[in-house]
Amino acid sequence: MRTDIEMHAARRSAGIAGSAVLSLLLAVVLLAGAGGCARATAGDVEEARAAAAVVPGLPEWSVTFSAGRDPAADLKLALAAAKEHNRRVLVMVGGDWCVWCFLLDRHFREDPEAARLFYEGFEVLRVYYGDDNPNKAFLDGFPDFEMFPHFFVVETDGRVLASVTADVLIADAKYQTSLIRSFAKPWRM
Repeated sequence: MRTDIEMHAARRSAGIAGSAVLSLLLAVVLLAGAGGCARATAGDVEEARAAAAVVPGLPEWSVTFSAGRDPAADLKLALAAAKEHNRRVLVMVGGDWCVWCFLLDRHFREDPEAARLFYEGFEVLRVYYGDDNPNKAFLDGFPDFEMFPHFFVVETDGRVLASVTADVLIADAKYQTSLIRSFAKPWRM
């Protein structure tokens, strides 16, 4: 019989495998649709920085996924910033391998209103998840999830208020600013 921890890991492994398959299919579609010129890498750091530039002064933990960062320490910083700015924390789990993370950054770059809704509505904390560093100890404190990116809305006292799939931000196979607005609005303090 599997323990709870083993079951969490198995579900997350299945989720990353499913996301990897979807990401691969999307990359093929992007490459085919752009005559082979589209970037096939997901979550490119420069794309994320360009997207976040709409809201100046964001900390590194809010802008990029990094396997080397300590998400527990970053969460403490995000919670302190959330208290200071009267916001909640939005933990975004993904990585540089995640095509849907990359596409969200691209949407933010192309639509500054979406970026402002996202980054000014929350203290965003990006948490890396990948084969090289699944951040297991940190993510074991959160509900199970299977798809990437995955979002957790966290109250300033550290309580997880919601576990949200990226599907709520996507329509017609792309991110929609109207859905980002609808998602962010009820969480404003």
